[in-house]
Amino acid sequence: MAVELTGKVEDFLAKKDYVGLKRTLEKHHPSEIARVLEELQPGPTGLVFRLLPKDLAVEVFDFMDVDGKQVLLRSLSGDMVATLLNEMSPDDRTELFEELPAKVVKKYLSLLSEKERHVANMLLGYKEESAGRLMTTDFVDLKETQTVDEALAHVRKTAPDKETIYHLYVISRDRRLVGELSLKDLMLAPGDRLVREIMHPEVVRVSTDTDQEEVARIFEDYGFIAVPVVDSEDRLVGIITHDDILDVVRDEDTEDIHIMAGLGAPEEEYFRMNLLDNVKKRVGWLAFLILLESFSSNILKVYSASIEAVVALAFFIPTLIDTGGNTGTQSATLVIRGIATGEITLGQGLRVLVRECGTGLVLGLLLGVFAYARAYLTQADVRVAFVVGLALFVVIVVSNVVGALLPFAAKHLGADPAVMAGPFITTIVDIVGLIVYFEIARLVLGIGG
Repeated sequence: MAVELTGKVEDFLAKKDYVGLKRTLEKHHPSEIARVLEELQPGPTGLVFRLLPKDLAVEVFDFMDVDGKQVLLRSLSGDMVATLLNEMSPDDRTELFEELPAKVVKKYLSLLSEKERHVANMLLGYKEESAGRLMTTDFVDLKETQTVDEALAHVRKTAPDKETIYHLYVISRDRRLVGELSLKDLMLAPGDRLVREIMHPEVVRVSTDTDQEEVARIFEDYGFIAVPVVDSEDRLVGIITHDDILDVVRDEDTEDIHIMAGLGAPEEEYFRMNLLDNVKKRVGWLAFLILLESFSSNILKVYSASIEAVVALAFFIPTLIDTGGNTGTQSATLVIRGIATGEITLGQGLRVLVRECGTGLVLGLLLGVFAYARAYLTQADVRVAFVVGLALFVVIVVSNVVGALLPFAAKHLGADPAVMAGPFITTIVDIVGLIVYFEIARLVLGIGG
């Protein structure tokens, strides 16, 4: 749909039919218009955006991604920028400010109203990737001493400016979080009852410094629409909504995939990254892996006499190192995902080691027998076939264990476990696999190193 609309917009722009363009845009959902504006960048985005009615423009801006918002703001007047920034929800505005240079943030803060500036500075004051950075202050709170009728009147009065009203949070006189209830609970209760009598006192909450991954797990475990955020004194300061957590999960998954491929954390979307940035993002890891792979060359050089004595050994090197690398990557991926979801903790290292060792033994036995049969059929040499089968068995067991343990090592050192997947673990297993292979060949075949 967005692709179709982009084509129509480009046609209207080519004809300079701005009236027709405006009418067409007004018939579409804000999210579709946002995608079109992002597709047009860095072209006539500002021109198209200025054709939109104010209310629609604000909605469209909310649906744009952070990079798109940055580009658009640079093409708008100061008054329009001020309007958009003041209308943004606090959490979305914080996400935008996080990506901007300090000088630009300072300029944009000066465009905010005193109230919004205070909120923006407060949220930016929390540490990155914490609940405090994710939360919004646009929520409805109720006093425990209010009657149901008073609470409903308060909801009606404040709801238009709030991000969600389906979950309501109850506070004491000193703003401590003491309970929660749904809008349905409130609407069905007798009007003269007190809020404290119908609220649920047990509230799952997070603190402002809770890591965003832990917040995501809470949403996953409980299926919440929103989660309240409290400060160190248990005072309600904000809420985190499910849409913000979806963004976190997407970003975390994208980051893990990039890191596992040796690309580092993503900085821009694919089509917004220029050629030089694309190269810079990849070249560091690749250069490091080339240096690491040089050990493989040195190993082959050390065992060159073995290869010369039994040339057939060289035929099975690709099978050996590829299978070992694939096995290690599978093991590492399972453990990394388990750590990311909280299913596996640092204290379960021994349990994981035993489990992966057992898995490696079974896989090694099955694939080792298969490799033995294949080697014998192609070489008709029982000893070479035995070396290949035994080496593959050992390599699979070792790579399975190494693949499982490296993410734990990374986590223990405070690094992202995803670093230990993909190219890195494949390279490590290549080196280990070659040593194992030629040492077994040397012992079984009685040849020199």
